[in-house]
Amino acid sequence: MGISAEDFAELNATGITATHAPGRKIRVGLIQMKGKIYDKEYNLAQAEKWIRQAAARGAKLVCTPEVALQGYARVSEDIYSPGVTIDDPKLVAERAKILAAAEPIPGPSSSRFATLANELGVWIVFGMDENRSGKLFNTAVLMDPEGAITGCYSKVHLQNWMLVSGVNHGDSFPVWEVAIDGVKVKLGIEICYDIQHPESTLELVLGGAEVVLNPYCTTDFARPLLEHLYQTRALENRVFIVRVNYATPRSNGGSAIFDFEGATQDELDSDEGVLVGDLNLAALGEIRAASNPVYGPPYRYPLAYKRIAHP
Repeated sequence: MGISAEDFAELNATGITATHAPGRKIRVGLIQMKGKIYDKEYNLAQAEKWIRQAAARGAKLVCTPEVALQGYARVSEDIYSPGVTIDDPKLVAERAKILAAAEPIPGPSSSRFATLANELGVWIVFGMDENRSGKLFNTAVLMDPEGAITGCYSKVHLQNWMLVSGVNHGDSFPVWEVAIDGVKVKLGIEICYDIQHPESTLELVLGGAEVVLNPYCTTDFARPLLEHLYQTRALENRVFIVRVNYATPRSNGGSAIFDFEGATQDELDSDEGVLVGDLNLAALGEIRAASNPVYGPPYRYPLAYKRIAHP
């Protein structure tokens, strides 16, 4: 039985492409900073110090950890425990405190990052708790070298204690095509727990993302399983993943760059610092354009995935 015209066309469609001009690279900087809960001035000073160092080492795209502005404040386990209702006065007070520390976008802190981006001529992704008309969102802001906000991503996947803290779900995974130091690249963002849902990274790659930035706040990176999870996400989607965590004592570091082969390209220990690395987009483009790709989206068959998008 011969192959149908439709199947032949599918075999010749790569689905997800990437420009693979020779020498196409971008240099990224991972800001593994210390953080203090609710201390915005301290956190801004930490972020600025390390962003300056990353820029001095040639980074043109830098990323901070999750909610770097507020140090990632959430309800504590001694307040939220089994049997405590959502309207418990202590929980209500803690949610109000978290929201009070949140800021609108644009706002005072985004303006400060704008000044820094413009001075250094770098793209900045920074995490913050956003107050959006009285609602709380865990948001990462993408800012261009002129200090203009290119876009924002709000965390989609939320665990129970995040919801109890008052955080609202984001509802999409945007991808932005930007020029970084003259190199066109498609960027996507997912935050922390998003990575543990394979749909997050896949959705970004289906949107064309070549680089996925993943701000985080966790101590889980001490578990080998989490390393393997990132490696798998990078390989199965043929994408660079850049994860950025807090240093000790806020978290336990482990900020890293994962390449499209599923290898850990470089990684920090637990101390504060900055990791600068080059992402070889030309090589990514070549492997995505291979005649018979094993990994990545080209041979997906969504007609059979009848349960994935069901609420």
